[in-house]
Amino acid sequence: MKTAMLSPIERTCLHWISRGWTVADIALIEGKRAAEIQACVERAVISLNAESLEQALEKAKLTRSD
Repeated sequence: MKTAMLSPIERTCLHWISRGWTVADIALIEGKRAAEIQACVERAVISLNAESLEQALEKAKLTRSD
């Protein structure tokens, strides 16, 4: 099975989401627009061939802390 490759920002976004941060929070600390962060999250879900954000977090071996 081929391992999905996430960009550094996609992995960072998933990491922060797993810690309970919102897209707006991540945008603020990364100095990007919320729409850019949302797009990164969506790309990560697609890259991981996941059907949901929760599934993407599982596949990336991250768990949501909330």
